[in-house]
Amino acid sequence: MDLHKQKQFIFMLCCIGNAVISFNVAALVAALPIIQKDLLITEVQASQIIPFYMIPYGVSALIFALLTRWISYRSVLAITLFLYGVASLICVFLNSLIGLLVARILMGVAAASVIPIGLMLVGELFDKNVRGRLVGLFFGSSFIASMLGIICLGLLPWRCLFFVPGIFGIFLGGSYYIIKFDLLRRKHSAEINYLKILSGIQIRDVFIFIFAISFLYHAANAWLGVYLSKFYGASKGLISLFFMAMSISAFLGQVMGGFVSDRLTRRASCVTGIIALSFSIIIIGIHFPLIITFIAMLIFSMAWTIGHNGLSTVLTDLPDNDRPAVSALNSAVRFISGGIGIQLSGFFIEKSFGLTFCGIGVLILLLLFIINRLKLEY
Repeated sequence: MDLHKQKQFIFMLCCIGNAVISFNVAALVAALPIIQKDLLITEVQASQIIPFYMIPYGVSALIFALLTRWISYRSVLAITLFLYGVASLICVFLNSLIGLLVARILMGVAAASVIPIGLMLVGELFDKNVRGRLVGLFFGSSFIASMLGIICLGLLPWRCLFFVPGIFGIFLGGSYYIIKFDLLRRKHSAEINYLKILSGIQIRDVFIFIFAISFLYHAANAWLGVYLSKFYGASKGLISLFFMAMSISAFLGQVMGGFVSDRLTRRASCVTGIIALSFSIIIIGIHFPLIITFIAMLIFSMAWTIGHNGLSTVLTDLPDNDRPAVSALNSAVRFISGGIGIQLSGFFIEKSFGLTFCGIGVLILLLLFIINRLKLEY
């Protein structure tokens, strides 16, 4: 296989890996009301399965980038995807919240290698003028997988959300072990120094913004399934249908964000995403008729991925020596802040869904003042 085809094949594997770890992300949000009833727990307790995955993921992302200095990309991905598959299969057989949370921690730790290494490979193997679209496809694969996960939720018991990625995780981990491409056997030789990266004011400000936007997005997104069930009396099938449409919208937003980032500017993608994200969550919070809420949820999903693509593409544009640290910090900051956002928003959600959503929308809009100060073109 020639070098060009090897690069394409590696990119395809990265997309499949991202799809495997993303299969149940949106579906579990939609499934929270079902899990709550099945395990006889409260809504807030059920919501813990999300941050108990996200926060360990964020912390572990920092570790895996460091490991690529001593262990090849291939070995890291082979081991972690295999362990992710095993942890997922364990969840299938658990009946207690505590056991499920422990297994979710293991899943988060194992999954943390996929996105940082994927972004590192996009930056190392492909030219700058196509990275935006490749980043769009890379993250777009996660939304296609999310859509399939939601379909699975609509047709099968919620435990299948762990069985499917469990099988594919083990299979993909074995595939990475078998592949012998030199491009995957490489290690990153440059120093990885997180403190040095964050000492630069411009990059530090970008990560402060990423922390804020991820915190606010996940603080709202995690409760959408519960919101539909509680205030609109939506059934499991209807909630699954809504989330499937949101996954399609998110995929389109990721692709659209890639074209905006490449053809216009990274900043244009970010600003467009912020404005649409803000107004859509405010509309959801006002509690309009269901059809209007549905349209707002579609815009909400698309807006998040348009802005997400712009920021992610900015990070691939940074110098080669900085890319591993930046890619790891990106995942760490997004997932840790998102997990904290879900934890803290639970208190406000118990008081008022509407006021919480509207407040989040206003805070997102205020982030325009921060984005205008950031350096997003390198």
